[in-house]
Amino acid sequence: MPFAGRLTIRGTITVLSGLHIGAGITGGIGLIDTPLVRDPLTRRPIVPGSSLKGRLRHALELLVGAHHPEVSRLFGAPTDHSSKERTRLFVRDAVLTAQSASKLESMDTDSLYVEIKSENRINRASGVAEHPRQIERLPAGAILNLEMVYNPDSTDQVSDDLQNLAAALDFIEDEYLGANGSRGYGKVAFQISSLEWKSLDHYKTRQRANAKDATTSWVQEAVELVKSPATAGA
Repeated sequence: MPFAGRLTIRGTITVLSGLHIGAGITGGIGLIDTPLVRDPLTRRPIVPGSSLKGRLRHALELLVGAHHPEVSRLFGAPTDHSSKERTRLFVRDAVLTAQSASKLESMDTDSLYVEIKSENRINRASGVAEHPRQIERLPAGAILNLEMVYNPDSTDQVSDDLQNLAAALDFIEDEYLGANGSRGYGKVAFQISSLEWKSLDHYKTRQRANAKDATTSWVQEAVELVKSPATAGA
């Protein structure tokens, strides 16, 4: 398929009620029952791009129909589908902004960056609480960086694609992100703050510039390093 260019959409996700996107594991005996997914290096909670993209796709499927061609055009065909249509939308992992991370670090939360919500199930017959559990949540007020990349094959369908993306974002705002939305979790607000377009010519021009300017181009520097006589006997 042709490549017309790349639109990078940046903004923020503001958490309005405790957000839980689970790591898919249990904490073990004496630990949190359902921990959040975190960056393994910083230990900061994240919203995986796969989770957000899946939620966006589900929202658009509810709006236009699961098998509507506009869904596959924006999000890619399902893996079990005969269509080879590739996704036009990349969704990056959403990480805490530096300011939000610093604020959470200074707060007296239950655990680093997060709150711990205790829940249980009520036996309706006996009225007795059963199955107590503890769930990690990113607290209300946390802000994460949002970045999505849209790759149109042409300019013909850009308006429809981006309107569908905006509608899916609005849909999630009125519903929830993550788990346990029916119990008040996961209300969020999206804000788009910047758009950056790089055309096909941008990348081609960069290639030409790299070939001409060895002082600023790591590509040309690497080529010359490999081809230099000093490397021949190394």
